[in-house]
Amino acid sequence: MAGHTGVRGAGRDAEWAADAAEIRAALLRLRRATGLPVAFGGPLVGAGATRVRIGELSGTATAALDGLAVSAGNGLGGKAITLTRPCTVTDYRVARSISHEYDTPVAAEGLRSVLAVPVVVRRRVRAVLYGALRAPQPLGDRTLRAAVEAARDVEQ
Repeated sequence: MAGHTGVRGAGRDAEWAADAAEIRAALLRLRRATGLPVAFGGPLVGAGATRVRIGELSGTATAALDGLAVSAGNGLGGKAITLTRPCTVTDYRVARSISHEYDTPVAAEGLRSVLAVPVVVRRRVRAVLYGALRAPQPLGDRTLRAAVEAARDVEQ
């Protein structure tokens, strides 16, 4: 995923479409490599690129997460953006290590154990990939490593 050039118009649309395709492919790799039934993610958008717009979904049962804008510092994905590193929770709904602005869509999808991995290009977060279980089970090191590898593939 290349850094965005700030180009407007058709070139920018093509760039976003290419990023969406890369994210979609990474989510499929993430699900295959980790065995997680749900994966979702999207690019950072907005002034200063401080929000991830979830637009790619794989294995979801609802549209609750589609289009969700996650701000840096908020929720699990926002924490991953701020820290520029992968973050996990074993039970999203009761996790004390994150803020809970996004509990409603996460609960609507039935997600419990969740990981969020930033896609970093030239030391800047460009996207976030998520993987999740619908049960509160610890996500092991192998699962986290595989999710990080999926993000690294996008960074190239």
